[in-house]
Order: sequence, then structure tokens, then C-alpha cells
Amino acid sequence: MRDHPDVLRPIFISGHSQLTVQSLMTLFEIVLSPPGSNARRSENLTLTFWRDWLIDVGDGSRSVSLDKILIFASGVDQIPPMGFPQRPQIEFLHAPHESGARRRYPEANTCSVVLRLPIHHTFEDFVEYMESGIRQSPTFGFI
Repeated sequence: MRDHPDVLRPIFISGHSQLTVQSLMTLFEIVLSPPGSNARRSENLTLTFWRDWLIDVGDGSRSVSLDKILIFASGVDQIPPMGFPQRPQIEFLHAPHESGARRRYPEANTCSVVLRLPIHHTFEDFVEYMESGIRQSPTFGFI
């Protein structure tokens, strides 16, 4: 490393590729409920909303950016050159809060890189709560 630092530089410093809609779509493993279940139907609709919203975000027509979504989910603004230690996952927020209220905002576990998407019945509600949750997230102070 000391004799030839340029050889390993891409592994440690550069080598970050541009974050794209496609790279964000394929980054996550989707954790789905059993086929035919009511939960699975809700998850399929939510995935449609997720993909459509990512396309809008990638076009620059939304109030958040692709890197802010990745920061919310993982704590980093670029996919590491050697990837994450575990494949990031998307889960769904079916269970209500202890108070009985429905979970409207996205949640994330940045240590294991798990993004939990809220279940909404309209694209407009999904977008509103996803963007609001990400913009207001105080965890990493990127706003």
C-alpha cells in the first residue's frame, strides 16, 4: 500500500459510481409476505408507488434526491465501492404503533440497512409521507 498507493485508491477513496434510479432499485432485497395474502397485495401496490416515486426523484421533480434516500436508509450518500456488508432490504410497515395508530412515515435501520416502507392506498399519500419523513429526519442532519 505504501509503495503503490494508486493501485488501491479506487477501493478506499474513489470508485464511487453515480447513484441512479436503477442502482437504487436493484440495491435492495424486497422482503415480501406470502403470495395471495392481503399483506402481499398491499406490498405490491407499495412497491409500484416506490418505483414510480424513485423515477420522479431521479428526474429531479421531487423535494428529495436519490442520495438523501440512501442516507436515510443507510447513513451514507453513495453505495460503498465494495458494497454493504449485508444486502440492504426493504420491509413493509403493516403493524400499527403501540397506540394503535397506523405507521405513515418510512423507518430505517441504518446499521443493517433496512428501509421500511409505509403502506398507503394512494400514490399521493405515499409520496407525501415518504418525502416528509426523509426531509424531517434528524438522524444525520442532512437538511
